[in-house]
Amino acid sequence: MNVMVDSPVLVGRDAELARLAAAARAAVAGQGGAVLVVGESGIGKTTLLDAAAAHCRDLGMRVHRGAAEDLEQEIPFSTLAACLGIGPASPDPDLAPLSALLRGEDVFAHGVDAANHEYAIGEAVLGLADTWTAARPLALIVDDLQWADTATVRVLDRLADGLAAIPLLLVLAKRAVDRSGEVAAFWYCLLDRGAAQLRLDPLPADAVADQVTALVGAPPGPRLRQLLDGAAGNPLYVRELVTALRDEHAVHLTDGCAELGERAWGELPGSLVGVIGRRLDALPGPIRDALRTAAVLGGSVSEAELAKVLGSPPEEISAALGLAARGGLVTTGRRPRFRHALICEVLAAQVPATVRAALHVRGARVLAGRSASVTRVAEQLAQGGTVEPAMRDWLAGHARTLIARAPGLAVQLLRRALTAADPARTAELRLHLVRALLWHGELDAAEREARQALTAAPAADRAALYWLLAQSCYRQGRITDALAVVDTAVADPEVAEDRRGRLHGFAAVAKMFQVRIEDAAADARQALALGTATGDQHTLGLGELAMSAVTMMRGDVPGGLELARRAQSRLGHGVLPDLQVEPDATVAYCLIGLDRLAEADEALAVAADRNRRTGSVYLAFTHRLRAAVRFLDGRWDDALVEIQTGLESADPLREAGRLRGLAEVISVHRGGTAEVAAATVAEQPDAVYEGGDQSFTRWAYALTQEASVGPAEALRLLLPVWDQAGGIFPRRVVYRVCPDLARMAAACGAHARLVQLVAEVEQVGGAEPCHSLRATAQLCRAFATDDAELMRAAAASYAEAGWRLCEGYAHENAGVLLARAGQPGPARDEVDRALAIYELLDAAWDAGRAGARLREAGVRRGVKGRRGRPKHGWAALTDTEHRVALLVAEGMSNPEIAARMFLSRRTVQSHVSSILAKLQISSRVELAVVAARQDSAPG
Repeated sequence: MNVMVDSPVLVGRDAELARLAAAARAAVAGQGGAVLVVGESGIGKTTLLDAAAAHCRDLGMRVHRGAAEDLEQEIPFSTLAACLGIGPASPDPDLAPLSALLRGEDVFAHGVDAANHEYAIGEAVLGLADTWTAARPLALIVDDLQWADTATVRVLDRLADGLAAIPLLLVLAKRAVDRSGEVAAFWYCLLDRGAAQLRLDPLPADAVADQVTALVGAPPGPRLRQLLDGAAGNPLYVRELVTALRDEHAVHLTDGCAELGERAWGELPGSLVGVIGRRLDALPGPIRDALRTAAVLGGSVSEAELAKVLGSPPEEISAALGLAARGGLVTTGRRPRFRHALICEVLAAQVPATVRAALHVRGARVLAGRSASVTRVAEQLAQGGTVEPAMRDWLAGHARTLIARAPGLAVQLLRRALTAADPARTAELRLHLVRALLWHGELDAAEREARQALTAAPAADRAALYWLLAQSCYRQGRITDALAVVDTAVADPEVAEDRRGRLHGFAAVAKMFQVRIEDAAADARQALALGTATGDQHTLGLGELAMSAVTMMRGDVPGGLELARRAQSRLGHGVLPDLQVEPDATVAYCLIGLDRLAEADEALAVAADRNRRTGSVYLAFTHRLRAAVRFLDGRWDDALVEIQTGLESADPLREAGRLRGLAEVISVHRGGTAEVAAATVAEQPDAVYEGGDQSFTRWAYALTQEASVGPAEALRLLLPVWDQAGGIFPRRVVYRVCPDLARMAAACGAHARLVQLVAEVEQVGGAEPCHSLRATAQLCRAFATDDAELMRAAAASYAEAGWRLCEGYAHENAGVLLARAGQPGPARDEVDRALAIYELLDAAWDAGRAGARLREAGVRRGVKGRRGRPKHGWAALTDTEHRVALLVAEGMSNPEIAARMFLSRRTVQSHVSSILAKLQISSRVELAVVAARQDSAPG
């Protein structure tokens, strides 16, 4: 009997396929979801995914399908790249930016470590998904998830977080094995989020009969049915058994049935592996050898590569693989793949361990000689055990690329290479190892290796090693040790002047964080001098950027802005990521200090976009500054979105505390709580204040205490923010707490402290009276002198500065002062102006306080009441949300909306989530319908 269908046949899975089809239809309708397929090897997961992919294509969905590979688990995003079809010959222009990120192009110029780079890749993937789903529904189908690399799992987790609102179907399959780790945690997390799980059980007897009929063209007879009972309903087991019986001519047609012949097996092999092994053992030697070698080298080996490893003519290998393909073992094509991973595993297990290692070493050598990708060569090297001299040379020449693409694998191979490296290569390999460890986040190991390397480093490597050693100390929080390394480096005659200049720039920044302002200025001047002497623009830019920060800390914000702009022009839009400074964000910081909020927002849009694309370390920092701008100018809902985006970003600079603190300041003003702030301050004995990092937290807690305990306690808590200001948080930065300090001091009768505050604020603003500083000085003096007209002037100055909350404060305080002076009409007018601002901010606590203070002063407002914005419906949307909603309705993707509105993709996503919640809908399709109704509504 020679008739045999080679491709897998799907039988007995109608219910599972129906559930997948329903999920696909839901995604097409705009409501995405995840379906998880689990089952033992050979149970039919891949065949079911094939059918699901075909169904999705029939529905008009864009389909990306791939599988994880066992050998590629150490290569970040390898599974994702396979699923999206990213490779050297990928024709899709949409994938070009992501492909460049995966190759690690310019990665060391922007990122501080692999985690940040992975975050940037994740952002690119999510942006791509947004773009694709805006054009048509998308299905991402991943098989063999149990072998997925960690980076792919993490980005899939991020992608799955917002599935319900976009037309995206995520289908994942894995073996039914109980394992801990990232894949298991992700799987359970998806189930908690409501993903559907399809557990593939053994096929019933009638389904097995249907499979045999599909395979051989006739139903099984009684004897064959009895033998197949031992396959336990496993489709691959059935297929391999029937194929083996066919190959041994043990099945024939009798009375329209497929039946066992006289020479059939006496008994069934005890397992699926046994059946596969028996079938493979029957193959001719050349075919078996080719398949075993292919199995050892992994699924991506080509015919030509396989021929080179085996030392056989290419035509022989092609013929052998052709026969294997006709037997249903592999697919056809330039890179044949095994039809089932279990076949590959059985073949590889038949090769002794020492032979497998030798094949991997030879495979690495062949791939390197054919200029294969760095990761493919490294995969083979990692499995080979030893790094021979020729491959040590290859590793040294390709180390930077490998570090960028797969730092963990780079560390493993470099360490292995160093155990047998000749002295000529040792120094070079050790320098690469230090860089790999630092990039991989193994800071203490990087420090140890750097110190050891410096004991015998050639002159050409010393500057780089000093720099890496200083960074390893710095990132562990040991600034003093990092500065000691700098001192040693700048005294080393082997370190060139331009490198010494950059080290001085680094020292200037480090000393600022130690609040050693004058020492920081001295190092900045050294960097500028060396940059001028060498003409090195990078050194000059670092010196100017460091001096800009010093100048700002001294209170000269215009001077700081001028220096920052100079640095920006020299550095373009990039800087060594090891320094906690960034040109565009530094410029924006100065502009905020000068009340040039719109200009600051533009600079921050550029900085946030670049940091997101490159994985730079300042992303959360730029979102905090964007939130600060929106807090000042009254866009509080947008500020909260920026805060949330910052909290969801990579955060090596530890901005999370400041972001949460600002969120709680807004929460208190809106009548909410400040639980994090309360817990933080409660942990500090005797209300110890630990510096500017906690200024927002302390501010939020003081406001809650003002409401619950009284102004005296609030003043006690908030005063340290002002009294202890200095270093990187000088009074020129933290003066925004002074309006609250002045109100608290006046309310609790602390007149002497209020008068002192007036003098201090006027001193800060004396040399450079920007609108907000002038307004703050006017407000404080008006409190001290009960001068209503001066308080009105403060309101006008705050309006010019764009500080909406403080403008409301000034109107409120003017109203109270006028009421106390017996002018009820003007008092009501001023408080009404304040309440109008508070209503725009949704500042319920401030509105309640203003009304109560006016009543205490003997003035009633009448029947006027605060309306506030509704919580649900179209009218509940903020101005920004309204614009986003209309752009979504036009069919624009999140990245397109982000580009149009100068926001980040994640910020737009947060706005979309808020819009859907306020409109009480669940998808972008429904949003388009609601928006269309609004356009067609009368009036």
